[in-house]
Amino acid sequence: MTPCHGLAPPSVRRPVRASRVTRAVAHARGFVLVVALLMLAAIGLASAAIMRNATLGEQVADGGRQQAQAGQYAQLALRFCESQLARAPASRAAALLPAVVPPAWSEQRRWTNPGVDGAHALTARETGGAGPPRVAPQCLLEAASQPGTYTVTARGFSADFTDDPTTGATRSGCAVWLQATLYVDVAASAGAAVVRRRMWQRLLTPPF
Repeated sequence: MTPCHGLAPPSVRRPVRASRVTRAVAHARGFVLVVALLMLAAIGLASAAIMRNATLGEQVADGGRQQAQAGQYAQLALRFCESQLARAPASRAAALLPAVVPPAWSEQRRWTNPGVDGAHALTARETGGAGPPRVAPQCLLEAASQPGTYTVTARGFSADFTDDPTTGATRSGCAVWLQATLYVDVAASAGAAVVRRRMWQRLLTPPF
């Protein structure tokens, strides 16, 4: 039987269909591979973003903990020096400095090399904790120019605090500065004082 005009015998047409199917399968596999690579890239980017956000969140939380720790020690030192006004001059652990210009608290040497006319570093007994802080909090008590007014300045440190040995500037960790102005009814230099009014603030721009 003679085949119809224009049609190839079955033995000729089958390889053509097989070739088309092979190309279609290869094309589909290539498309799936591209989609898979794109998905892997997207997953990788998403994972990197999640890890970065987690790291950033941990850094922020750690910074908050350091600030809180330094702030607690600063509050402790501030209250300690304030309590010294209620004591007789001879029994004060922190000396009462006279009013000077510029104020004693603004001079770096009073904090980094305090001596007898500078800041008082709290001892382990004065901090009252089970273990003393690595860097002792400090406070400075001084008279103000207005009679019956006194200024207490304190700073507390986080456990990882380090400073520049020359300038005293913070290199790592946190240092929190607080300051209180006390109004008393008697001259603290003459005897124990009774605080009538108290105003305090955090020093956002410390002297060094």
